[in-house]
Amino acid sequence: MIPTVSPPVAREYVEQLDGILLPGSPTDVDPAHYGAPPHPRLGKACPERDATDFALLEYGESAGLPVLGICFGVQSLNVFRGGKLVQDIPSLVPGAAVHDNPERPARHVVSLDAESLLARLAGAASAEVNSYHHQSIEQPGRDLRVVATAPDGVIEGVEDTTGRFVIGVQWHPERDWRTDSFARELFAAFLREAEKSKSRRHPV
Repeated sequence: MIPTVSPPVAREYVEQLDGILLPGSPTDVDPAHYGAPPHPRLGKACPERDATDFALLEYGESAGLPVLGICFGVQSLNVFRGGKLVQDIPSLVPGAAVHDNPERPARHVVSLDAESLLARLAGAASAEVNSYHHQSIEQPGRDLRVVATAPDGVIEGVEDTTGRFVIGVQWHPERDWRTDSFARELFAAFLREAEKSKSRRHPV
């Protein structure tokens, strides 16, 4: 667990890591990072969280660490890579599905690119996932390709195009891993890549 820290301190942490998992957050990425004015329904921003994520990603990129971004984490990854976000799905996506329901957990199916790692981990071209977000990727960032979409077209997952293990998902696999084999496979794949990273960076 890494708290929100200054970039120099983040580097001290990342030098000890074998992989980076960017979790969700109750905040939204500041749209100033991608050159957009704030939407009226933008949530609370946390500059310290943005700075910490970006610092970890910067140092993680140079070290070639595997990255798994979850919900806010995939949004942060995308903005770090120069992409843009939909600031509020209900008001900006025509015919949007329910992606965040305060009364009960929302769920929907995602379509998976047959050539993606996510599809291989799911063992299928689609999967049902949970949904707890009001923002999503609008324009994928550098070296990120869309590999998962909701029925309304909202981007739900991206992967790196260069072969590195860099995956971002808009849902929360950590909430379902006890009952969902897809969630378990995703975390297992991340841990395998972290083990490879450890062996590569710290050979015996």
